[in-house]
Amino acid sequence: MKVSKLALAATAVMLGAALASCALLGSGSKADAGKGRVIVVGSGLAGHAAVYGALESGAEVLWIEKNKDLGGSAVIATGTFSAAGTRTQQAKGIEDSVELFAADLNRIGKGRADQELLMLYATKAAEVWEWFVDNGLEVSAQSPFIDPVHSPYSVPRTNTPAKNSALEYCKVLQNAMKPFESKLTVMKSTEVTQLIKEKGAVVGVRARDGEGEKEYYAASVILATGGFGSAFELIAQRLPKYAELRSVTPPFATGSGILMAEEAGAALVNMDYLVGYFGAIAEEGKKASGFGSLTSGFAERWKGDVWLSLEGKRYIDEDDNDEDPRETAIDAIPEQTTIIVFDQAAVDRNGGAAKLPIRNFDQWLAKGYGVKKADSIEELARAFGLPVEETLRTIAQVNANAAAGADPQFGKKENYPVATPPFYGVKAYGTIFMTQGGVKTDTRLRVISTAGEPIPGLYAAGEVQGTAQWGGYGYAGGSGNTPPLVFGLDAGRNAAASALGK
Repeated sequence: MKVSKLALAATAVMLGAALASCALLGSGSKADAGKGRVIVVGSGLAGHAAVYGALESGAEVLWIEKNKDLGGSAVIATGTFSAAGTRTQQAKGIEDSVELFAADLNRIGKGRADQELLMLYATKAAEVWEWFVDNGLEVSAQSPFIDPVHSPYSVPRTNTPAKNSALEYCKVLQNAMKPFESKLTVMKSTEVTQLIKEKGAVVGVRARDGEGEKEYYAASVILATGGFGSAFELIAQRLPKYAELRSVTPPFATGSGILMAEEAGAALVNMDYLVGYFGAIAEEGKKASGFGSLTSGFAERWKGDVWLSLEGKRYIDEDDNDEDPRETAIDAIPEQTTIIVFDQAAVDRNGGAAKLPIRNFDQWLAKGYGVKKADSIEELARAFGLPVEETLRTIAQVNANAAAGADPQFGKKENYPVATPPFYGVKAYGTIFMTQGGVKTDTRLRVISTAGEPIPGLYAAGEVQGTAQWGGYGYAGGSGNTPPLVFGLDAGRNAAASALGK
């Protein structure tokens, strides 16, 4: 067992030994052995928030992380946080309300969120943001702003730390934990493999580290284990429609908490849907990609590119400033895969070789996979396996639109011909940033069983809930960070209250 050096005094190490000893006791009730204790599984934003919430509420906490370092997906995430009615808005004269925030979330999420969870998120976001600011979070000068990466809110309400990283929230929470360090034990490089139930209640976990597998008991267990964006076999089995999506999520995003909860009788929701953000190039035969391989630069600043489905047809206004229509449209095309086509005139028009919209363009082109070059549209279509006649018809219509100065199909405002060789194509796959399905919870963050009742002793917060549960079917700015922090704090407090019999 490895005990973290996260500001833990010797008393915490002693507590860890006591927990291990208690865990191995073979007699008596397991529920009795865990009285007053909360186990938090996972150490991303939700895990950090849950630990602090439980400690602040007076519980002992055992924090278990399968990786060697704390942080989870916060390690790669930016720091966007969206809230209505904040002091940063007031300082800039921006009027906002929880009701307007909720309306925007429902517009972007197409009304598919659990409305009670959505309102909890929208209502508490400002309070949580102010807590971070009051506890030392340095705020960026641009806050609040309208996030250009996602479908825009009706007013500026997105904030970031001065250093735009989700880890900044973890640092503030870690510092806030210090007064409670005698009640905190952290186990890293330790993987929880199963939830332990007794008389229908979750009373602990079974976990494996370098010394083997042990049982640890608690009155409440909080799953903050993240999503399943890198569980490609799981996606292929349960969501075959999305089998060709690529992912920028960390390799440890395997959905283990979701599967453990399901085994313990939890209901899962929204497990039939994934948002394929546009788009990523990936190495042949590989599903993992990186932020540097995203093709979003085409939409952000390029003019004259044409997006084709694998059927050789256009499916969207390629230049729309709202990202949501693209994400919705990608869900409807075969394999959520786009071939982005442009000509040499587009390269010259958009700034030449120095301003190509994806990194390492020449290297991808040299590999002959992901990026291809041809002397004719017909040759390019064949190179990507597109239906030649349909592709030629589509490009002919694009050229006619350019001549007429209008796009009757999708309303594109700037129309250019694709007629100057050489021609280029980029194969861009829909890409997973977060997963939308997960463990069903109520507004106390209690996990709900398949029978529709809370499972005693079990809570969940963060992406393990599935982002659609709070945000619906879409990506709203800040929705990857704000709900895990809001719900993590509440889960910690509620789990502690239950563990302490309050």
